[in-house]
Amino acid sequence: MLATKDGSVGQTYSAPQGLTGVQWFRETLTPDRTRTAIAGASGATYVATAEDIGTRLVAVGMMNGQRSVAAALAVVLDIPVLLEGFDTAGGFTATNEALLSSRSALAQGSGAVEMQGTGSRLGGPGLRKSDIGYHDPVRFGTIAQFVDLGWDPIYGTATGFDLTLSREGQEFRAPEPLLAPLFQTPQPLFFGTMWGSVHSSEIAGLQSAGAGRFGMANSVTTQVPDAPRIGVDALVARAGGRPTIIIGFDDILRTQYTEAFPYMRARNVKGGFHVAPGLIGGQNRMTVAQLREMYDAGWDCYLNGSYDDILMTDHPTLAAALADLQKVRDWAQANGMPRGNDFCCYPNGRYHVSPTRPRTFSARTYGTRIATMSDTTGIRAGMFVGGYNVPTGTTVVSVDSATQITLSTEVVAQVKAFNFNDLSSEFSYTKLPLALKAAGYKMARTTQGRGSWLSRFGIPDRGGILAPANATSNQSLEQLKADIDLTILRGETSEFYIHGLAENAAGQTDPAKFRGLIDHIVARRDAGQLDVLTKTELWMRDGNSSLPI
Repeated sequence: MLATKDGSVGQTYSAPQGLTGVQWFRETLTPDRTRTAIAGASGATYVATAEDIGTRLVAVGMMNGQRSVAAALAVVLDIPVLLEGFDTAGGFTATNEALLSSRSALAQGSGAVEMQGTGSRLGGPGLRKSDIGYHDPVRFGTIAQFVDLGWDPIYGTATGFDLTLSREGQEFRAPEPLLAPLFQTPQPLFFGTMWGSVHSSEIAGLQSAGAGRFGMANSVTTQVPDAPRIGVDALVARAGGRPTIIIGFDDILRTQYTEAFPYMRARNVKGGFHVAPGLIGGQNRMTVAQLREMYDAGWDCYLNGSYDDILMTDHPTLAAALADLQKVRDWAQANGMPRGNDFCCYPNGRYHVSPTRPRTFSARTYGTRIATMSDTTGIRAGMFVGGYNVPTGTTVVSVDSATQITLSTEVVAQVKAFNFNDLSSEFSYTKLPLALKAAGYKMARTTQGRGSWLSRFGIPDRGGILAPANATSNQSLEQLKADIDLTILRGETSEFYIHGLAENAAGQTDPAKFRGLIDHIVARRDAGQLDVLTKTELWMRDGNSSLPI
C-alpha cells in the first residue's frame, strides 16, 4: 500500500491497483492485529485522520476473484510542527564570524540557509534567531533538524553540530551534539545530508520551561581550515517516526543459520545477510542451500562490498571495486536471490583511504602565490589547499623551504588556517560513497558509530550510502537494550549487525547475549512500540518519504 510523504495525518493512502469492493480498517500494532472498520471508508484512497494515529491502515477487498488484504508499512503519526523553516537568511544573526546566505531549499519551503566558516579559531560557523514563535515544549516530542554538510573532501571538517533553544534568557541544549562524527578513523569524515534528532525529554529543563516565545541557535565544531559550508533547513518538533529495528548478518558464518535463523524464525523476526560468494562453502560458512532457505523465509540478500570479503579500498581502482561489487550482485541474482541487492556494506567499515592531512593554524599570504608558515613538514607538491579565501582547486606547486610554499593561484593577503589534502588516491575521502550513490545503490552500511537515525522524512546520506550500525559483539546486552530504548524514544531507525555466534571469541556475539537482544526486540515489538523490518521493507516505507509541511 502506498502513502504520500510520511503517511501521517492528512496524507493519502492508496489501495493496490485492481482491488475492488474496498473497505478500510484501522489495525492495532500488537500481535493480535485487531482491525476496526472505518465507517464510510470504501474508496480506492483514504486520507488519514487524527483518529488513526497509532494504528496501521489496512485495505481489504477482492482481487482476481479472491479476498485480498493490503496492510501499510507506515504507522499513522501526528503531523509534525515546523519550528523554523530557514527559507531565507534574513532574520538570522551570524555567530563566530560566519557568513550567512540564502540557498535553495533542502527539505521544505522556498529556501534554506548556508553558514560558511571564515577560518576563525574562535569556533566553527554559527547562527541564531531570537524569536521562532510561541510554542509549548511539552508537545515538542522529538526535535529534528535537516543538515547538509556537502561532499567537499577539503572542507568537510565538521566534528559536531549543535542545536540550542532559548526562552527569556535561558538556554536549553542537549548533553551531546545534535550530530556527531559516526566514524572512528579518521576524524571527522562527516559528509552529506542528514536529519539530526533528539527527544525533548533529553534536554534538561526544556519540557518544564512552560509555553512562550522561543529562540534558537546552531553552532558547528570544526577542524582546520575551519571554513566549511553547511546548509540548514527545517527545524521540526513532533518529528519522531515509527521506531524501527533492522538486523543484519555479515560474513555468512554457519552459526547464523544453525542458531540465529531458527531462534528468530520461531519469534517471527526477519533479518538480512550480506553475501560474499567467495566465502560460501568454506570452513564454518553457509552453503547456497542454507542461504536460499533463509531467503525463502523472507530474509533479504544484501551484498558484501566484495566477492571475497576483501576491503573495497584494496582494489587497484575505483572501477575495479565497483566491478567486484557488481560481480556479487550478479551472483545473487543468478542464484535466485535478488531481493535486497540494492543494499551493501563496506567490509570492515572501510570506505576510503585517508592520507595524512597536514595543517597550519597561521598561514600568511600576500596577494601573491607565496604562503609562509611556521613549518611545512608533510606538505608536498600537488596537494590541494583548503582555507578561507583560497580559490577552489588551488594546489601546492612547490615546497620552497621549511617555512614557505608556492601555490598555483594567488591568495589575498591574510593570516588564516590552512589544510593540505592528497586527493590522488582512487579512494580518498568521498570518492567511493559517491561512486556507489551514482551507481544507484540505496544504502551502504559502515561498521562505526551508534546506528540510529531518523528515517521518517526520507533516507538521506546518513542512513543511505553512509549508514551507521550498532555492533553487537563489543557492547553489553544492557548497552544494546539502551540503544533500542533510545531508538523508541526518538522514533528513529537502528541497525544491528552480527557476525557469528560464539562465546569468548573476538568479533563474535555471545549466543546468550544474542538471544537476550532478540527477546528484548520481540518484547518491544509485541508491545506495539517498534517494527522489525528488512531494508527492502524500510525503503518501501521511507525511501521516498518527505517532510509533509
